[in-house]
Amino acid sequence: MATLTLNTITAAFAGRSTESSHVNHAGGTSFRRSLWEQLLQVLSTNTLSDTFYVKKEQLASETIDVIMEVREKDHRFLAQAIVWARKDGLMKLVPTLALAILSGKKGIEPQLFLNTFQQTILTPDDLRTFVSIIKSGVIPGRRGIGGVVRDAVRTWIGGISEYHAVKYGSVNSEGVTLRDILRLTHPKPSSDVLSERFGWLAGSRKGNLTLNPQILSLEKLKRATTEEEIVQLVRQGRLPYEVVVPSVPKMTKAVWAELLRQAPYMNLLRNLRSFREHGVFEDQANVEYVVGRLTDPRAVEASRVLPFRFFDALKAFTFTSACDTQIRDAIASGLELSFVNLPNFGSETHVTIGSDVSGSMSSYSISEKSETKCIDICGIFTGALLKRSENVLTLPFEGHVVHLPLSKHDSIAETARKIASVRGGSTAVGAPIQYLLDRKIKTDVFIGITDNEEWAYGSGHAVSGKFYDLWLRYKKEINPNAKAFLVTILPYRDAVAPEGSDVHFVYGWSEKVLNYIALKISTGASQIDKIRTIEV
Repeated sequence: MATLTLNTITAAFAGRSTESSHVNHAGGTSFRRSLWEQLLQVLSTNTLSDTFYVKKEQLASETIDVIMEVREKDHRFLAQAIVWARKDGLMKLVPTLALAILSGKKGIEPQLFLNTFQQTILTPDDLRTFVSIIKSGVIPGRRGIGGVVRDAVRTWIGGISEYHAVKYGSVNSEGVTLRDILRLTHPKPSSDVLSERFGWLAGSRKGNLTLNPQILSLEKLKRATTEEEIVQLVRQGRLPYEVVVPSVPKMTKAVWAELLRQAPYMNLLRNLRSFREHGVFEDQANVEYVVGRLTDPRAVEASRVLPFRFFDALKAFTFTSACDTQIRDAIASGLELSFVNLPNFGSETHVTIGSDVSGSMSSYSISEKSETKCIDICGIFTGALLKRSENVLTLPFEGHVVHLPLSKHDSIAETARKIASVRGGSTAVGAPIQYLLDRKIKTDVFIGITDNEEWAYGSGHAVSGKFYDLWLRYKKEINPNAKAFLVTILPYRDAVAPEGSDVHFVYGWSEKVLNYIALKISTGASQIDKIRTIEV
Protein backbone atom coordinates (compact mmCIF):
# COMPACT_ATOMS: atom_id res chain seq x y z
CA MET A 1 0.00 0.00 0.00
CA ALA A 2 1.36 3.40 -0.91
CA THR A 3 2.55 5.39 2.10
CA LEU A 4 0.78 8.51 0.85
CA THR A 5 -2.53 6.70 0.75
CA LEU A 6 -2.07 5.29 4.25
CA ASN A 7 -1.15 8.75 5.51
CA THR A 8 -4.29 10.12 3.89
CA ILE A 9 -6.44 7.51 5.60
CA THR A 10 -4.77 8.13 8.97
CA ALA A 11 -5.26 11.88 8.68
CA ALA A 12 -8.88 11.37 7.67
CA PHE A 13 -9.62 9.37 10.81
CA ALA A 14 -8.14 12.12 12.94
CA GLY A 15 -9.98 15.00 11.30
CA ARG A 16 -13.25 13.58 10.07
CA SER A 17 -16.52 15.46 10.50
CA THR A 18 -20.07 14.16 10.40
CA GLU A 19 -21.76 17.47 9.56
CA SER A 20 -24.59 17.16 7.04
CA SER A 21 -25.55 19.62 4.35
CA HIS A 22 -27.96 19.79 1.44
CA VAL A 23 -25.69 22.06 -0.52
CA ASN A 24 -23.28 20.14 -2.72
CA HIS A 25 -19.57 20.79 -3.12
CA ALA A 26 -20.24 23.09 -6.08
CA GLY A 27 -22.63 25.24 -4.03
CA GLY A 28 -25.82 24.00 -5.68
CA THR A 29 -28.84 22.78 -3.74
CA SER A 30 -29.10 19.01 -3.55
CA PHE A 31 -30.53 15.99 -1.78
CA ARG A 32 -28.65 13.78 0.65
CA ARG A 33 -28.46 10.15 -0.46
CA SER A 34 -29.56 7.40 1.90
CA LEU A 35 -26.81 5.87 4.00
CA TRP A 36 -27.00 2.61 2.01
CA GLU A 37 -26.66 4.45 -1.29
CA GLN A 38 -23.71 6.41 0.04
CA LEU A 39 -22.01 3.17 1.02
CA LEU A 40 -22.42 1.67 -2.44
CA GLN A 41 -21.07 4.84 -3.94
CA VAL A 42 -17.88 5.08 -1.85
CA LEU A 43 -17.15 1.35 -2.21
CA SER A 44 -17.61 1.17 -5.96
CA THR A 45 -15.91 4.37 -7.08
CA ASN A 46 -12.75 3.55 -5.10
CA THR A 47 -11.52 7.14 -5.11
CA LEU A 48 -9.32 8.49 -2.32
CA SER A 49 -7.46 11.08 -4.36
CA ASP A 50 -8.12 14.74 -5.16
CA THR A 51 -11.19 15.55 -7.26
CA PHE A 52 -12.30 18.85 -8.79
CA TYR A 53 -14.47 19.79 -5.81
CA VAL A 54 -12.92 17.91 -2.88
CA LYS A 55 -9.38 17.26 -1.63
CA LYS A 56 -8.45 13.67 -0.87
CA GLU A 57 -8.32 14.19 2.89
CA GLN A 58 -11.94 15.36 2.97
CA LEU A 59 -13.01 12.62 0.58
CA ALA A 60 -11.32 9.99 2.75
CA SER A 61 -12.95 11.47 5.85
CA GLU A 62 -16.43 11.36 4.28
CA THR A 63 -15.80 7.80 3.09
CA ILE A 64 -14.81 6.68 6.57
CA ASP A 65 -17.86 8.37 8.14
CA VAL A 66 -20.20 6.48 5.82
CA ILE A 67 -18.55 3.11 6.45
CA MET A 68 -18.46 3.67 10.21
CA GLU A 69 -22.15 4.58 10.34
CA VAL A 70 -23.19 1.52 8.33
CA ARG A 71 -21.00 -0.66 10.55
CA GLU A 72 -22.99 0.41 13.60
CA LYS A 73 -26.43 0.20 11.96
CA ASP A 74 -26.15 -2.94 9.82
CA HIS A 75 -22.76 -4.61 9.81
CA ARG A 76 -24.08 -7.59 7.84
CA PHE A 77 -25.08 -5.32 4.95
CA LEU A 78 -21.64 -3.70 5.16
CA ALA A 79 -20.08 -7.15 4.79
CA GLN A 80 -22.30 -7.95 1.80
CA ALA A 81 -21.50 -4.62 0.15
CA ILE A 82 -17.75 -5.12 0.64
CA VAL A 83 -17.89 -8.50 -1.12
CA TRP A 84 -20.03 -7.04 -3.92
CA ALA A 85 -17.64 -4.12 -4.49
CA ARG A 86 -14.60 -6.41 -4.63
CA LYS A 87 -16.10 -9.09 -6.88
CA ASP A 88 -18.69 -7.35 -9.07
CA GLY A 89 -17.30 -3.83 -8.91
CA LEU A 90 -13.67 -5.03 -9.20
CA MET A 91 -12.61 -2.43 -6.66
CA LYS A 92 -9.72 -2.94 -4.23
CA LEU A 93 -8.67 -0.07 -1.97
CA VAL A 94 -11.92 1.15 -0.41
CA PRO A 95 -13.42 -2.36 0.07
CA THR A 96 -10.19 -3.28 1.88
CA LEU A 97 -10.44 -0.15 4.04
CA ALA A 98 -14.08 -1.03 4.76
CA LEU A 99 -13.06 -4.57 5.75
CA ALA A 100 -10.55 -3.14 8.23
CA ILE A 101 -13.28 -0.90 9.69
CA LEU A 102 -15.67 -3.88 9.86
CA SER A 103 -13.07 -5.78 11.91
CA GLY A 104 -13.44 -3.21 14.71
CA LYS A 105 -17.17 -3.86 15.15
CA LYS A 106 -17.83 -4.86 18.76
CA GLY A 107 -19.31 -8.33 18.98
CA ILE A 108 -18.98 -9.11 15.27
CA GLU A 109 -19.63 -12.76 14.49
CA PRO A 110 -16.23 -14.38 13.79
CA GLN A 111 -17.57 -16.47 10.91
CA LEU A 112 -19.16 -13.43 9.26
CA PHE A 113 -15.83 -11.59 9.33
CA LEU A 114 -13.88 -14.62 8.13
CA ASN A 115 -16.28 -15.20 5.22
CA THR A 116 -16.07 -11.53 4.24
CA PHE A 117 -12.27 -11.55 4.52
CA GLN A 118 -11.93 -14.63 2.32
CA GLN A 119 -14.07 -13.08 -0.43
CA THR A 120 -12.35 -9.66 -0.27
CA ILE A 121 -8.64 -10.34 0.23
CA LEU A 122 -7.79 -12.01 -3.08
CA THR A 123 -4.12 -11.08 -3.62
CA PRO A 124 -1.07 -10.43 -1.46
CA ASP A 125 -1.43 -6.75 -2.37
CA ASP A 126 -4.91 -6.78 -0.79
CA LEU A 127 -3.44 -8.49 2.27
CA ARG A 128 -0.57 -6.01 2.62
CA THR A 129 -2.98 -3.07 2.33
CA PHE A 130 -5.30 -4.56 4.93
CA VAL A 131 -2.48 -5.28 7.42
CA SER A 132 -1.02 -1.79 6.83
CA ILE A 133 -4.34 -0.19 7.80
CA ILE A 134 -4.78 -2.44 10.84
CA LYS A 135 -1.19 -1.81 12.02
CA SER A 136 -1.66 1.96 11.69
CA GLY A 137 -3.90 1.79 14.79
CA VAL A 138 -6.55 4.16 13.38
CA ILE A 139 -9.48 1.71 13.23
CA PRO A 140 -11.95 2.42 16.07
CA GLY A 141 -12.51 -0.72 18.10
CA ARG A 142 -9.50 -2.52 16.69
CA ARG A 143 -6.20 -2.65 18.57
CA GLY A 144 -3.64 -4.22 16.31
CA ILE A 145 -3.68 -7.69 14.80
CA GLY A 146 -5.38 -10.02 17.23
CA GLY A 147 -8.30 -12.38 17.62
CA VAL A 148 -10.33 -13.06 14.52
CA VAL A 149 -8.17 -10.73 12.38
CA ARG A 150 -4.99 -12.64 13.24
CA ASP A 151 -6.75 -15.93 12.47
CA ALA A 152 -7.92 -14.67 9.07
CA VAL A 153 -4.51 -13.25 8.10
CA ARG A 154 -2.69 -16.36 9.36
CA THR A 155 -4.97 -18.65 7.35
CA TRP A 156 -4.47 -16.58 4.19
CA ILE A 157 -0.69 -16.32 4.39
CA GLY A 158 -0.55 -19.96 5.50
CA GLY A 159 -1.90 -21.08 2.15
CA ILE A 160 -0.03 -18.65 -0.10
CA SER A 161 0.64 -19.96 -3.60
CA GLU A 162 4.13 -20.23 -4.97
CA TYR A 163 3.31 -17.77 -7.75
CA HIS A 164 2.08 -15.17 -5.22
CA ALA A 165 5.15 -15.77 -3.05
CA VAL A 166 7.42 -15.13 -6.04
CA LYS A 167 5.55 -12.11 -7.37
CA TYR A 168 4.93 -10.32 -4.06
CA GLY A 169 7.68 -11.70 -1.83
CA SER A 170 10.31 -9.00 -2.33
CA VAL A 171 11.61 -7.65 0.98
CA ASN A 172 12.29 -4.38 -0.78
CA SER A 173 8.61 -3.71 -1.46
CA GLU A 174 7.12 -0.53 0.00
CA GLY A 175 5.23 -0.75 3.30
CA VAL A 176 4.31 -4.02 5.00
CA THR A 177 5.96 -7.05 3.36
CA LEU A 178 4.96 -10.70 3.29
CA ARG A 179 7.94 -11.33 5.57
CA ASP A 180 6.46 -8.87 8.07
CA ILE A 181 3.11 -10.66 7.91
CA LEU A 182 4.73 -14.05 8.52
CA ARG A 183 6.46 -12.65 11.62
CA LEU A 184 3.20 -11.12 12.86
CA THR A 185 1.07 -14.24 12.49
CA HIS A 186 3.46 -17.24 12.73
CA PRO A 187 1.51 -19.66 10.52
CA LYS A 188 2.40 -23.34 10.88
CA PRO A 189 3.26 -24.93 7.52
CA SER A 190 1.04 -27.88 6.70
CA SER A 191 3.57 -29.49 4.34
CA ASP A 192 7.24 -29.58 3.48
CA VAL A 193 6.42 -27.51 0.40
CA LEU A 194 4.98 -24.68 2.53
CA SER A 195 7.76 -24.98 5.10
CA GLU A 196 10.30 -24.41 2.36
CA ARG A 197 8.21 -21.53 0.93
CA PHE A 198 7.84 -19.81 4.33
CA GLY A 199 11.55 -20.13 4.96
CA TRP A 200 12.33 -18.42 1.68
CA LEU A 201 9.84 -15.61 2.36
CA ALA A 202 11.35 -15.14 5.80
CA GLY A 203 14.79 -14.66 4.26
CA SER A 204 16.33 -18.05 4.85
CA ARG A 205 18.56 -19.25 2.02
CA LYS A 206 19.53 -22.53 3.69
CA GLY A 207 18.75 -25.89 2.14
CA ASN A 208 17.41 -26.55 -1.35
CA LEU A 209 14.23 -25.30 -2.98
CA THR A 210 13.39 -28.35 -5.07
CA LEU A 211 9.80 -28.43 -3.78
CA ASN A 212 9.24 -24.86 -5.02
CA PRO A 213 10.53 -24.83 -8.62
CA GLN A 214 9.40 -21.24 -9.37
CA ILE A 215 11.31 -19.91 -6.36
CA LEU A 216 14.29 -22.05 -7.33
CA SER A 217 14.21 -20.60 -10.85
CA LEU A 218 14.12 -17.06 -9.41
CA GLU A 219 17.13 -17.69 -7.19
CA LYS A 220 19.07 -19.18 -10.12
CA LEU A 221 18.01 -16.20 -12.27
CA LYS A 222 19.74 -13.81 -9.86
CA ARG A 223 23.05 -15.57 -10.60
CA ALA A 224 22.55 -16.24 -14.33
CA THR A 225 25.01 -14.60 -16.71
CA THR A 226 24.03 -15.62 -20.25
CA GLU A 227 20.97 -14.61 -22.25
CA GLU A 228 20.18 -18.24 -23.04
CA GLU A 229 20.23 -19.21 -19.36
CA ILE A 230 18.08 -16.20 -18.37
CA VAL A 231 15.43 -16.96 -21.02
CA GLN A 232 15.36 -20.62 -20.02
CA LEU A 233 14.87 -19.80 -16.32
CA VAL A 234 12.14 -17.24 -17.03
CA ARG A 235 10.32 -19.80 -19.20
CA GLN A 236 10.91 -22.71 -16.84
CA GLY A 237 9.81 -20.81 -13.75
CA ARG A 238 7.07 -18.80 -15.48
CA LEU A 239 8.55 -15.85 -13.65
CA PRO A 240 6.53 -12.64 -13.65
CA TYR A 241 7.64 -9.30 -15.05
CA GLU A 242 7.79 -7.76 -11.55
CA VAL A 243 10.66 -9.98 -10.38
CA VAL A 244 12.52 -10.56 -13.65
CA VAL A 245 13.21 -6.92 -14.50
CA PRO A 246 14.91 -6.04 -11.15
CA SER A 247 16.78 -9.39 -11.07
CA VAL A 248 18.42 -9.22 -14.50
CA PRO A 249 21.25 -6.65 -14.91
CA LYS A 250 20.80 -6.41 -18.70
CA MET A 251 17.36 -7.07 -20.16
CA THR A 252 17.73 -8.15 -23.80
CA LYS A 253 15.10 -8.31 -26.55
CA ALA A 254 14.88 -12.10 -26.13
CA VAL A 255 14.17 -11.80 -22.38
CA TRP A 256 11.49 -9.20 -23.02
CA ALA A 257 9.94 -11.45 -25.66
CA GLU A 258 9.78 -14.34 -23.19
CA LEU A 259 8.04 -12.10 -20.63
CA LEU A 260 5.56 -11.08 -23.32
CA ARG A 261 4.60 -14.69 -24.03
CA GLN A 262 3.74 -15.56 -20.47
CA ALA A 263 2.37 -12.26 -19.16
CA PRO A 264 -1.11 -12.36 -17.56
CA TYR A 265 -3.66 -10.33 -19.49
CA MET A 266 -3.55 -7.20 -17.30
CA ASN A 267 0.24 -7.30 -17.13
CA LEU A 268 0.41 -7.58 -20.92
CA LEU A 269 -1.95 -4.63 -21.38
CA ARG A 270 -0.14 -2.46 -18.84
CA ASN A 271 3.34 -3.07 -20.27
CA LEU A 272 2.74 -2.89 -24.02
CA ARG A 273 4.73 0.32 -24.27
CA SER A 274 7.73 -1.27 -22.50
CA PHE A 275 7.63 -4.26 -24.82
CA ARG A 276 7.53 -1.96 -27.83
CA GLU A 277 10.38 0.23 -26.51
CA HIS A 278 12.59 -2.85 -26.14
CA GLY A 279 12.10 -4.00 -29.73
CA VAL A 280 9.81 -6.96 -29.09
CA PHE A 281 7.38 -5.93 -31.83
CA GLU A 282 10.07 -5.92 -34.49
CA ASP A 283 9.21 -9.62 -34.70
CA GLN A 284 5.85 -9.98 -36.48
CA ALA A 285 5.17 -13.24 -34.65
CA ASN A 286 5.10 -11.33 -31.37
CA VAL A 287 2.72 -8.76 -32.87
CA GLU A 288 0.38 -11.53 -34.01
CA TYR A 289 0.55 -13.14 -30.56
CA VAL A 290 -0.45 -9.86 -28.84
CA VAL A 291 -3.25 -9.14 -31.32
CA GLY A 292 -4.63 -12.65 -30.86
CA ARG A 293 -4.49 -12.40 -27.07
CA LEU A 294 -6.07 -8.94 -26.82
CA THR A 295 -8.93 -9.84 -29.18
CA ASP A 296 -9.76 -13.23 -27.67
CA PRO A 297 -13.26 -12.90 -26.12
CA ARG A 298 -12.59 -15.67 -23.60
CA ALA A 299 -9.31 -14.06 -22.52
CA VAL A 300 -11.00 -10.66 -22.08
CA GLU A 301 -13.79 -12.17 -19.98
CA ALA A 302 -11.42 -14.24 -17.86
CA SER A 303 -9.12 -11.27 -17.23
CA ARG A 304 -11.87 -9.20 -15.53
CA VAL A 305 -10.01 -6.10 -16.70
CA LEU A 306 -12.06 -2.94 -16.20
CA PRO A 307 -13.07 -1.21 -19.46
CA PHE A 308 -11.23 1.99 -18.60
CA ARG A 309 -7.97 0.01 -18.34
CA PHE A 310 -8.17 -0.61 -22.08
CA PHE A 311 -8.66 3.10 -22.61
CA ASP A 312 -5.65 3.80 -20.37
CA ALA A 313 -3.61 1.48 -22.57
CA LEU A 314 -4.85 3.20 -25.72
CA LYS A 315 -3.80 6.61 -24.46
CA ALA A 316 -0.39 5.34 -23.38
CA PHE A 317 0.38 3.45 -26.60
CA THR A 318 1.42 5.92 -29.28
CA PHE A 319 1.93 4.45 -32.74
CA THR A 320 4.36 5.18 -35.53
CA SER A 321 4.32 1.99 -37.60
CA ALA A 322 1.94 -0.53 -39.15
CA CYS A 323 2.70 -2.98 -36.32
CA ASP A 324 1.87 -0.33 -33.73
CA THR A 325 -1.44 0.32 -35.51
CA GLN A 326 -2.29 -3.40 -35.39
CA ILE A 327 -1.74 -3.47 -31.64
CA ARG A 328 -3.62 -0.23 -31.06
CA ASP A 329 -6.60 -1.62 -33.02
CA ALA A 330 -6.42 -4.78 -30.90
CA ILE A 331 -6.59 -2.75 -27.68
CA ALA A 332 -9.68 -0.97 -29.03
CA SER A 333 -11.20 -4.36 -29.87
CA GLY A 334 -10.52 -5.54 -26.31
CA LEU A 335 -12.43 -2.50 -25.05
CA GLU A 336 -15.39 -3.43 -27.25
CA LEU A 337 -15.25 -7.03 -26.00
CA SER A 338 -15.28 -5.93 -22.36
CA PHE A 339 -18.93 -4.96 -22.94
CA VAL A 340 -19.85 -8.02 -24.99
CA ASN A 341 -22.47 -9.22 -22.50
CA LEU A 342 -24.19 -5.86 -22.16
CA PRO A 343 -27.97 -6.30 -22.44
CA ASN A 344 -29.81 -4.83 -25.43
CA PHE A 345 -32.64 -2.45 -24.53
CA GLY A 346 -34.61 -3.61 -27.59
CA SER A 347 -36.13 -1.86 -30.58
CA GLU A 348 -39.25 -0.73 -28.71
CA THR A 349 -37.40 1.20 -25.98
CA HIS A 350 -36.38 4.79 -26.68
CA VAL A 351 -33.20 5.65 -24.77
CA THR A 352 -31.68 9.08 -24.14
CA ILE A 353 -28.08 9.26 -22.95
CA GLY A 354 -26.93 12.41 -21.16
CA SER A 355 -23.12 12.58 -20.96
CA ASP A 356 -21.65 15.14 -18.57
CA VAL A 357 -18.86 17.02 -20.40
CA SER A 358 -18.52 19.86 -17.87
CA GLY A 359 -15.15 21.14 -16.71
CA SER A 360 -15.15 19.18 -13.45
CA MET A 361 -15.30 15.89 -15.37
CA SER A 362 -11.95 16.41 -17.09
CA SER A 363 -9.96 18.12 -14.37
CA TYR A 364 -8.61 15.25 -12.27
CA SER A 365 -7.69 11.60 -12.76
CA ILE A 366 -9.79 9.00 -10.97
CA SER A 367 -6.77 7.84 -8.97
CA GLU A 368 -3.15 8.77 -8.38
CA LYS A 369 -2.04 5.76 -10.46
CA SER A 370 -4.21 6.39 -13.52
CA GLU A 371 -4.40 9.00 -16.26
CA THR A 372 -8.08 8.22 -16.80
CA LYS A 373 -10.44 11.05 -15.95
CA CYS A 374 -14.16 11.02 -15.16
CA ILE A 375 -14.84 12.30 -18.68
CA ASP A 376 -13.12 9.19 -20.08
CA ILE A 377 -15.33 6.83 -18.06
CA CYS A 378 -18.33 8.88 -19.15
CA GLY A 379 -17.29 8.49 -22.79
CA ILE A 380 -16.65 4.75 -22.47
CA PHE A 381 -20.08 4.14 -20.93
CA THR A 382 -21.71 6.37 -23.56
CA GLY A 383 -20.04 4.42 -26.35
CA ALA A 384 -21.12 1.09 -24.87
CA LEU A 385 -24.72 2.22 -24.38
CA LEU A 386 -24.82 3.66 -27.88
CA LYS A 387 -23.78 0.28 -29.29
CA ARG A 388 -26.48 -1.62 -27.39
CA SER A 389 -29.42 0.72 -27.91
CA GLU A 390 -31.40 0.63 -31.14
CA ASN A 391 -33.46 3.80 -30.61
CA VAL A 392 -31.06 6.19 -28.94
CA LEU A 393 -30.61 9.94 -28.62
CA THR A 394 -27.29 11.24 -27.27
CA LEU A 395 -27.34 14.59 -25.46
CA PRO A 396 -23.91 15.50 -24.07
CA PHE A 397 -24.23 18.44 -21.69
CA GLU A 398 -22.47 21.04 -19.59
CA GLY A 399 -24.45 24.23 -18.88
CA HIS A 400 -26.44 23.34 -22.00
CA VAL A 401 -26.72 20.47 -24.46
CA VAL A 402 -23.62 20.13 -26.65
CA HIS A 403 -24.12 18.79 -30.16
CA LEU A 404 -21.57 16.11 -31.06
CA PRO A 405 -21.49 13.79 -34.10
CA LEU A 406 -21.80 10.55 -32.11
CA SER A 407 -22.68 7.34 -33.93
CA LYS A 408 -23.25 3.74 -32.90
CA HIS A 409 -20.95 2.85 -35.81
CA ASP A 410 -18.02 4.51 -34.02
CA SER A 411 -15.85 2.36 -31.78
CA ILE A 412 -16.28 2.84 -28.05
CA ALA A 413 -12.81 4.38 -27.97
CA GLU A 414 -13.69 6.89 -30.71
CA THR A 415 -16.89 7.90 -28.88
CA ALA A 416 -14.87 8.37 -25.69
CA ARG A 417 -12.36 10.57 -27.54
CA LYS A 418 -15.13 12.76 -28.99
CA ILE A 419 -16.74 13.20 -25.56
CA ALA A 420 -13.40 14.01 -23.91
CA SER A 421 -12.61 16.64 -26.55
CA VAL A 422 -15.38 19.01 -25.38
CA ARG A 423 -13.90 20.20 -22.06
CA GLY A 424 -16.97 22.24 -21.16
CA GLY A 425 -17.72 24.62 -18.32
CA SER A 426 -20.68 24.64 -15.91
CA THR A 427 -22.86 21.67 -14.87
CA ALA A 428 -26.61 21.48 -15.53
CA VAL A 429 -27.73 17.85 -15.21
CA GLY A 430 -31.20 19.04 -16.19
CA ALA A 431 -30.04 20.35 -19.60
CA PRO A 432 -30.91 17.11 -21.49
CA ILE A 433 -34.34 17.01 -19.83
CA GLN A 434 -35.05 20.61 -20.79
CA TYR A 435 -34.02 19.75 -24.35
CA LEU A 436 -36.57 16.90 -24.39
CA LEU A 437 -39.26 19.14 -22.88
CA ASP A 438 -38.70 22.01 -25.30
CA ARG A 439 -38.98 19.67 -28.30
CA LYS A 440 -41.63 17.37 -26.81
CA ILE A 441 -39.45 14.32 -27.47
CA LYS A 442 -40.67 11.09 -25.91
CA THR A 443 -38.12 8.83 -24.27
CA ASP A 444 -38.64 5.71 -22.19
CA VAL A 445 -35.29 5.64 -20.42
CA PHE A 446 -32.98 8.51 -19.55
CA ILE A 447 -29.43 7.54 -18.56
CA GLY A 448 -27.20 10.30 -17.26
CA ILE A 449 -23.48 9.76 -16.61
CA THR A 450 -22.20 12.48 -14.30
CA ASP A 451 -20.48 13.51 -11.07
CA ASN A 452 -23.89 14.89 -9.98
CA GLU A 453 -22.46 18.24 -8.85
CA GLU A 454 -25.22 20.33 -10.43
CA TRP A 455 -25.17 24.10 -9.95
CA ALA A 456 -25.92 25.91 -13.26
CA TYR A 457 -29.67 26.45 -13.44
CA GLY A 458 -32.28 29.20 -13.11
CA SER A 459 -31.79 32.90 -13.78
CA GLY A 460 -28.71 33.67 -15.84
CA HIS A 461 -28.28 30.09 -17.07
CA ALA A 462 -29.45 28.28 -20.18
CA VAL A 463 -31.42 25.78 -18.08
CA SER A 464 -34.60 27.02 -16.38
CA GLY A 465 -34.61 24.66 -13.40
CA LYS A 466 -32.90 21.88 -11.49
CA PHE A 467 -32.76 18.34 -12.82
CA TYR A 468 -35.38 16.90 -10.48
CA ASP A 469 -37.91 19.68 -11.07
CA LEU A 470 -37.48 19.30 -14.82
CA TRP A 471 -37.78 15.53 -14.56
CA LEU A 472 -41.09 15.81 -12.69
CA ARG A 473 -42.32 18.19 -15.43
CA TYR A 474 -41.21 15.72 -18.08
CA LYS A 475 -43.09 12.88 -16.40
CA LYS A 476 -46.21 15.01 -16.15
CA GLU A 477 -46.15 16.56 -19.62
CA ILE A 478 -44.50 13.98 -21.90
CA ASN A 479 -44.18 10.43 -20.53
CA PRO A 480 -45.41 9.44 -17.06
CA ASN A 481 -43.82 5.99 -17.44
CA ALA A 482 -40.33 7.23 -18.20
CA LYS A 483 -37.47 5.94 -16.02
CA ALA A 484 -34.30 7.85 -15.11
CA PHE A 485 -30.93 6.37 -14.16
CA LEU A 486 -27.88 8.35 -13.10
CA VAL A 487 -24.52 6.60 -13.28
CA THR A 488 -22.52 8.26 -10.54
CA ILE A 489 -18.74 8.05 -10.94
CA LEU A 490 -17.49 10.01 -7.89
CA PRO A 491 -18.30 9.45 -4.21
CA TYR A 492 -19.96 12.79 -3.46
CA ARG A 493 -22.65 12.34 -0.79
CA ASP A 494 -25.28 14.66 -2.27
CA ALA A 495 -27.49 13.91 -5.26
CA VAL A 496 -29.71 15.71 -7.75
CA ALA A 497 -32.83 13.73 -6.78
CA PRO A 498 -34.32 12.73 -3.41
CA GLU A 499 -34.45 9.35 -1.74
CA GLY A 500 -37.54 7.34 -2.71
CA SER A 501 -38.02 9.09 -6.06
CA ASP A 502 -38.18 7.27 -9.37
CA VAL A 503 -34.68 8.50 -10.23
CA HIS A 504 -32.35 5.56 -9.72
CA PHE A 505 -28.64 5.83 -8.99
CA VAL A 506 -26.12 3.25 -10.16
CA TYR A 507 -22.53 3.19 -8.95
CA GLY A 508 -19.20 1.93 -10.23
CA TRP A 509 -16.80 1.66 -13.17
CA SER A 510 -17.19 -1.94 -14.30
CA GLU A 511 -19.36 -3.16 -17.16
CA LYS A 512 -21.76 -4.49 -14.48
CA VAL A 513 -22.97 -0.89 -13.93
CA LEU A 514 -24.91 -1.01 -17.17
CA ASN A 515 -26.24 -4.49 -16.39
CA TYR A 516 -27.83 -3.12 -13.21
CA ILE A 517 -29.80 -0.62 -15.29
CA ALA A 518 -31.21 -3.47 -17.37
CA LEU A 519 -31.90 -5.47 -14.19
CA LYS A 520 -33.89 -2.61 -12.71
CA ILE A 521 -35.88 -2.13 -15.92
CA SER A 522 -36.72 -5.82 -16.32
CA THR A 523 -37.27 -6.94 -12.71
CA GLY A 524 -37.46 -3.81 -10.56
CA ALA A 525 -34.52 -5.05 -8.48
CA SER A 526 -31.91 -2.46 -7.50
CA GLN A 527 -28.22 -2.74 -6.73
CA ILE A 528 -29.11 -2.78 -3.04
CA ASP A 529 -31.62 -5.61 -3.59
CA LYS A 530 -28.95 -7.58 -5.42
CA ILE A 531 -26.38 -7.02 -2.68
CA ARG A 532 -28.71 -8.22 0.07
CA THR A 533 -28.77 -11.65 -1.60
CA ILE A 534 -24.98 -12.13 -1.24
CA GLU A 535 -24.01 -14.87 1.21
CA VAL A 536 -21.44 -13.95 3.84
